[in-house]
Order: sequence, then C-alpha cells, then structure tokens
Amino acid sequence: MIPWNYFDRFSEVTDEYLPSRGEGTSMASQMVTAVNKLIYKWYNDGDVYDNQYFLEGWANDLSSYANWLARYIPGCKSILESIQDVQSEDEYTQLLKELADHCLTLERAESLFYKPTHGTIYNCEGPFEFVDRDEYEDEEYYDYDDGDDY
Repeated sequence: MIPWNYFDRFSEVTDEYLPSRGEGTSMASQMVTAVNKLIYKWYNDGDVYDNQYFLEGWANDLSSYANWLARYIPGCKSILESIQDVQSEDEYTQLLKELADHCLTLERAESLFYKPTHGTIYNCEGPFEFVDRDEYEDEEYYDYDDGDDY
C-alpha cells in the first residue's frame, strides 16, 4: 500500500490552493479540495467514492467529489472510472495516487486559478454513487412468495 506520506510531495500545491474551509473561490481550489478529501477520507476512515463494485467503504458518501472531478477536470473521469476494476485496498490506493499525480501539479492548479468555481464539489451528480446498504438490508433483498401464480 502506498504510505500516507507519499502525498506529502503535493504540499506546495495544497499549501497554495487548499482553502482553510469550504471549496474556495476558483476551480483550482475546488479541484485541490476534492482530491484531498478523497485521499484524507480513505486514509482516515476507509471511505470510497463509489461502493457499487468490489470495495464497500464505510459510511461517508464521497461520490459528489468524484463526480465533480470527472465532470470538470480533464483526464479525471478515466482515472475515477477504474474503480469498477479495483478489487483491493492496494488497488484503490493506487487509483488515488494516479489521481493526485494527475491533479495536484502546480501547472494544473495555476491553469485553473483564474477560473471561477463551477457548480459545487459538495453536490454534483454523476456516474459515481455511494449506496447505503443498511437501507436495503431489510426489504429489497428479500424475495417474498405470496403464493400467487400468474
């Protein structure tokens, strides 16, 4: 597994573009916030942005961050879509590494600094979804046979 300190290499970008609260006032700050949120929640809580495949994740819905990145930052969609094939924690960590390597460069952040925010990273619809499995345990997965044959 890629150690948490791998992401220290991006401190120059995060120091410059990560707002102290919220998503900031530019696309650069939105991008840096979204990527950092995905990384932080994985290493601290074991949360994934889409639990419809092999990794269940924990309880926090991070799909909006991934959906925003896929929609607004070129190249992110293909990286994030690879979650469909991720079967282990190591593979998910590798996905996050690729995402950080792609997004958290000074060149990319600088290119987005003067662009105003687009939508919000906190409420963005898209292909990624976090399903609350507790909702479905009680009813959806039971096949009731009421005895009627049609």
